[in-house]
Amino acid sequence: MTVERTRRQEIRALLSDRAWTVDELAARYLVPRRVIVDDLEHIARTVAPRQRIEILAPVCNACGFRFKDRKRFSDPSRCPRCKNEHLPLQRLRIV
Repeated sequence: MTVERTRRQEIRALLSDRAWTVDELAARYLVPRRVIVDDLEHIARTVAPRQRIEILAPVCNACGFRFKDRKRFSDPSRCPRCKNEHLPLQRLRIV
């Protein structure tokens, strides 16, 4: 008998293997980005004590601003320094 995993369990396993963007996960499961962000918020509360979701901060292509210490799972909409709206997507993984 095969036990099927929930979407959150699968996302948790995927993030343990490598870094993913919210868009990649949303496309994989055919759900809106907001659903994935909600799942990530839940996963962040339930991961093992020695684990956490690490956000690999994007760097602005125009001015080099680094979004360090970011806690939100949704992507930043623009650079606070130069107001550039074309930012690379942040990547997430479990470490």
